[in-house]
Amino acid sequence: MKVKIKICGINDEKSALASRDADYIGLVFFNKSPRYVNSKLAKRIISRLNGGPQKVGLFVNQSIDSVERISKEVGLDIIQLHGSEDIGYMNNLKKIINKPLIKAMPIKTKEDINISQEFKNFCDMILFDTKTNNQFGGTGTSFDWRLLKNFRTSKKWMLAGGLNINNIEKALKTAKPDIVDISSGVEKERGVKCEKKIRNFIKYVEKI
Repeated sequence: MKVKIKICGINDEKSALASRDADYIGLVFFNKSPRYVNSKLAKRIISRLNGGPQKVGLFVNQSIDSVERISKEVGLDIIQLHGSEDIGYMNNLKKIINKPLIKAMPIKTKEDINISQEFKNFCDMILFDTKTNNQFGGTGTSFDWRLLKNFRTSKKWMLAGGLNINNIEKALKTAKPDIVDISSGVEKERGVKCEKKIRNFIKYVEKI
């Protein structure tokens, strides 16, 4: 089965159009991120796509009311939780929104991966990202993919953290994820996507 691709941190129309052949695009609604988009801009970006990839909204420790409002306004397909949201929060959110949930897990050690098993029954996908201090994704740094070498779960899972066109083949061979999630690896500067890098990355992964 071919690996699926998520381009995260889309915050302008041109980079969204460059991502049309991806399986997912990520829109960041965390206002401390350099990739932040508000509802109005996100809605405009999505309207330009006229279908295309599934739209994932990324949230960090935000109120359920806020997530619900933005999800409705923008027309999100999937909700990604990238903070310290617990199982109770996820249960309540699922009852109100009834959309697939991705739970991001910050990884540094094998124990971090084991913790993810506690969440698997409460979300639809797990995303493994690099553990850092007070930064929620988009760091441009990788963790040791060998930690995931024999990882097995009944849920689809994503690999994120420092992926780029130069290391993606090694990442796929080592970790064997269902989905790869790239953000800083297709940027020309922090928070600014490069259309050429996006297109090249998608074409490259599709050939692996």
